[in-house]
Amino acid sequence: MATTEATPAAITKHMESTIDLIDEHVKKESVTGVSNAISSWIKTLEDHKEFKGIAADLEELKTAVSEKNGKQIVSLMTKLGAETTKVADKAEEGQSMKIKGLGKALSAAAKALGKFAK
Repeated sequence: MATTEATPAAITKHMESTIDLIDEHVKKESVTGVSNAISSWIKTLEDHKEFKGIAADLEELKTAVSEKNGKQIVSLMTKLGAETTKVADKAEEGQSMKIKGLGKALSAAAKALGKFAK
């Protein structure tokens, strides 16, 4: 079975929509539909062994969201924000800023959610 790798433009669009989704969910203090977005990122990253750790953390985040485990969600989003920002330094020039933006959005969301986590 052949895999199709996402184009840089598709990945950029995916990052932009994820950043918007994160901002929207933080404002609404809601996690409705977040599992679908997480699953989408897991699928995007599954063919890239260098992102195996991030994909594993996303799997954990998906579980934490379904269990409504606020502390674990905040912890994982903080970790994912840092990991994503770090990966941005190794990305192609055109993608680097978008990846950093995604990392910063995850970190900011973790901070905001930390105020409400039980």
